[in-house]
Amino acid sequence: MKLHIFNPEHDIALAYHRKHLTVPHAAQELRMNLGWIPALWAADGDAVLVDDIPYAVKAATKYFHKKKLEILFLNKEQLRNLRFDDICPWGWDITLKTMLQEQGVPENLLPNDQELQQIRLLSSRVQTTEALSFLRAGLEHVTCGESVYVTTEERVKELLRQMPRMVIKAPWSSSGRGVRYIDGLFTPSVTGFIRNVIHTQGGVMVEPYYNKVKDFGMEFEVSADGAVNYLGLSLFETRNGAYTGNLIATEEEKREMLEKYVSAELLDTIIHRATDYFSQLFGGRYAGAFGVDMMIVTSDRQEGFLLHPCVEINLRRTMGHVALSIPHQATDVKQLMSIVYGVNYQLKMSNIENNFVLTV
Repeated sequence: MKLHIFNPEHDIALAYHRKHLTVPHAAQELRMNLGWIPALWAADGDAVLVDDIPYAVKAATKYFHKKKLEILFLNKEQLRNLRFDDICPWGWDITLKTMLQEQGVPENLLPNDQELQQIRLLSSRVQTTEALSFLRAGLEHVTCGESVYVTTEERVKELLRQMPRMVIKAPWSSSGRGVRYIDGLFTPSVTGFIRNVIHTQGGVMVEPYYNKVKDFGMEFEVSADGAVNYLGLSLFETRNGAYTGNLIATEEEKREMLEKYVSAELLDTIIHRATDYFSQLFGGRYAGAFGVDMMIVTSDRQEGFLLHPCVEINLRRTMGHVALSIPHQATDVKQLMSIVYGVNYQLKMSNIENNFVLTV
């Protein structure tokens, strides 16, 4: 029996890297309200850790109303009473490991501290620099993307003279919180942000600002033997850097939408290169789900569009993986999977009658 865990505070935990962490209220609510979603990809007979069992049963039953759910929901206090073959969280971090240790989960099911440190380092935005170099080699005329790690405020100001519009990112952050945009000059707010991130995380990532047309991603999984498997495309929406929804459609439908902007050959090349690159980077150091966020942007130097093949590497499960776990046939109406907030957070499915690409 596998134990599945939805820990949406994972990116925050990576940034703070503490055994015990006070999680923001919004992340606590998200975990409590949507803790059941691993049931979407869990196998019959698996267990899902939740904060509130009756609430999880009610929410999952509403979603799986046409199917009998053979999933065991349990809370933290019940962990020491059961034996598991494997633990599959949204993402591994030292905060989650500490909680599981304190609940009596055997050490052989948990990553050791060295493995956790590797996962944290591999999760840093610093990794995008080398990834971009590999993915773009020989494709510079149809792709874009630069990423520089900077450890001083003075160096950021030097780069500002070269690229008046830039994006500053913390190496570790979540949901757009660690991102700032600069258009020609430093504001006191941005200056404070840069100083704080350099102080707490050692440096910041500096990237050119691009005129984005479309967000998308590619989802992968690393097997225990280090092989990287491509799982599918993720077409998603964001607002102010925060996730708002994913398209539920077939791979062919998603490719057709992206091919309005970039060629099928380029998409296939990036898939193959990403598979090769990340098998070398992660082999023996990480096993599990991961995703690479990308985007289509307008070109300043030519007509048409460019592909940015590595905006972000998410060394964890993503909402794109969630979308891929929802069955969809070519004859089905396309849907938008989104997280909405009313009294509680809910996973909502809405039919899309018009072309998804045109709504972004």
